[in-house]
Amino acid sequence: YGYEDKMKRILLGLLCALPLAAEPLTFERLISSVETEPAVQAGEKKRKAIQSGTSTKLWNSLELQYKLDGFGFMEHDFELRFKPKVFGEGSSTEEYWKAQSSYQQSRANFYRSFLVYERYERALRYLTQKRKQQLHLDMAAVNKDRLEVLHLKSGSETFNPENLISALERESELQAELIADSNALRDIEMKFHSWVDFDSVALDTSFLPKISDIETLLKEPLLVDDTYSAVAMAKQKWNVESKQYEQEKTGSNKIISSIGIGYKHSFGSYEYDSVKTGTYSYDYENKVAVADKKWEITRKDDDRRTRDKFYASLTLRLPFFGTDGGDETKRQLDVLEAESDYLDEKRSITQKVARLREETLALIAQRNVQKNFVERVDAGDVFKEFAARSGSDPLLLLRARDVSLESEIKALQLEYEIYSRYLILLDYAGKLASPDISTHFKLEK
Repeated sequence: YGYEDKMKRILLGLLCALPLAAEPLTFERLISSVETEPAVQAGEKKRKAIQSGTSTKLWNSLELQYKLDGFGFMEHDFELRFKPKVFGEGSSTEEYWKAQSSYQQSRANFYRSFLVYERYERALRYLTQKRKQQLHLDMAAVNKDRLEVLHLKSGSETFNPENLISALERESELQAELIADSNALRDIEMKFHSWVDFDSVALDTSFLPKISDIETLLKEPLLVDDTYSAVAMAKQKWNVESKQYEQEKTGSNKIISSIGIGYKHSFGSYEYDSVKTGTYSYDYENKVAVADKKWEITRKDDDRRTRDKFYASLTLRLPFFGTDGGDETKRQLDVLEAESDYLDEKRSITQKVARLREETLALIAQRNVQKNFVERVDAGDVFKEFAARSGSDPLLLLRARDVSLESEIKALQLEYEIYSRYLILLDYAGKLASPDISTHFKLEK
């Protein structure tokens, strides 16, 4: 019993050590992988740093100064000095940090939108390539039927060797296309694995809007406003420069630079005086006065005493003789340059959106032509026309089927181009930055 119990524990430990099976790749998992991107994490750190830097302070700085007079350690000077804020400086500083926070948020939305767009575009490319691979397989099956018909007709009077050669060439072309499809799908899956781990791909086209809905939306021009991600970032950058200029301009009006309260402590020192001492005598023999005198150092005050005092200091700023005019002009130029960048970005995005709208509508018109032809083939109208003209010649019927598949591939490629441009429009509009995936494809005017 002990041996069996031990083996069970060993097997249970091995099973726990095995890696868990990866889940299928869904759009929810694909889009949620954006949170692990360095750009998103860096933006979150900046946001937290800005929140910690917006605390309200009663003064600009508070300092404690200490001065020692000489190396005799007899005098010690302590002073508490603080630099007061100008009236309105606190509110201007708060407005600046709010603008900085909004700017960092717009930057985060810009990069997040691009990262989400990159994943949607790669998923769209994968689904398009998967569908194209299936159409190539269908075309290979049609070409195989054509080869069988040509082999059966090889001994008849209507046999044309050129048709057989064309069919063999077509077979080689389709094999190359299928190899290219497999390589493309493998490359896309490798890119998926760089974002998230999975064991199978569970993506479908249900997330895409209808082509007819996109056409209806784009019939009227799109109005580019400040909610578009790149425009919003440029607008917030302009706002940051403006608030910083207002903050510095408020600070330049400062008259009182600093106010201090000090305490000076001095140890008492002895005071000394030079005293002249000595005796006088007269030498009668030589008739000369003789003086026996000398100087002595005597202490005038025998008591040690201290001399302490409190004092206040005030530092005034004289703006009339300063050289801050150049800095203020430079700051004004920074504000004007940021405004110019905002207007240029808005004009550029407006032009890009207008061009994408025109291109998308043109592609939709081409796609509708191709789809109409495919629908005619699927309904059997084209087959009936071919049958009436050829007397039910199987080669012509196979050719009609092949033409239908080629048109379907062209329509598929046009749909990819349409959705790709629509994704770019969503990226410009900042819709992809929303954490709610269900709102990503709702582009409103």
